[in-house]
Amino acid sequence: MATSRPPAHATEPLTPHLRLRRIRQGDLDRPDVLRWHVDAEGYALMNEEPYSEADAREIFGRWVEAWDRDGYGYWLAERRDSGQLVGIGGIRKVSGPGGEPYNNLYYRLDPAARGEHLATEIAAAAAIFAYEWLPGMHVACRINPRNEPSLHTALRAGMRDIGEWREPSDPEDQPPSRLLRGPDVLTEPVEPGSPAYDDLARLWNRTRPSGQAGQAVGRHSAPAAPVELDKHLSACAAGSAHLVRLAEPTLDSWDDRTAHGPLLGVGLSNHVPDGADLVVDPAHEGSNLDELLAASLRSVQRAGV
Repeated sequence: MATSRPPAHATEPLTPHLRLRRIRQGDLDRPDVLRWHVDAEGYALMNEEPYSEADAREIFGRWVEAWDRDGYGYWLAERRDSGQLVGIGGIRKVSGPGGEPYNNLYYRLDPAARGEHLATEIAAAAAIFAYEWLPGMHVACRINPRNEPSLHTALRAGMRDIGEWREPSDPEDQPPSRLLRGPDVLTEPVEPGSPAYDDLARLWNRTRPSGQAGQAVGRHSAPAAPVELDKHLSACAAGSAHLVRLAEPTLDSWDDRTAHGPLLGVGLSNHVPDGADLVVDPAHEGSNLDELLAASLRSVQRAGV
């Protein structure tokens, strides 16, 4: 379980269109931020009621405290070109089932900024940040099944729908929320001939060309013969390369990391910036998994494990 604070330089990232910055005490008085959380229109598809202005200020105060306590939290999103504030979102450490902390994924846009995929930029950046700087902590969110735009955003950010989840506070006249969680990260060695090896080989061999040569993180450019995969795994065993696998999360793997589902992707790296292979199941391309793999590889390399 990750307990260290992420480095300050990594906590306020840029996306193609947005600057994501921490929430500060002075932001609590911004009428636009308050409006997003007290107007009924923004809660039409959610399993909760709008806040009163007093409650909204109290919640924002907790979010500011989270930054002071943990070194990260929800961001305010500003357009890079104009500085215009368009939304709020990111991840925040909360207490999960059994008291184990996890990172809650959250995003909310100003109504005028909807339709530009900015929520996806916020959610994807949050997931990438978590996988690189907060390894070992689940990333999850609960979404009303009627809230199709929010479900689509979470899936595009790399989250996976693992089933129904109802909290005691959820309205009984609303359907159970969908629980979405980021892929499980597997870093254990893979031995040839093991079931894990067979799963890895099947995924490796059904991939197709992706990416271009010379990128910061290379992509596996063609189906590989098993002997090529064996060379990669031998390098991992010798300590000169790293292996990360992403697997389908399940309700059971929340507590038992061995209870994961099928492989979604694999990344192999040998400490050379352009010497990494990222292989994502073709059925899941375009869902941020390649970026989560790259982030996980950077985290593993940094830890030297």
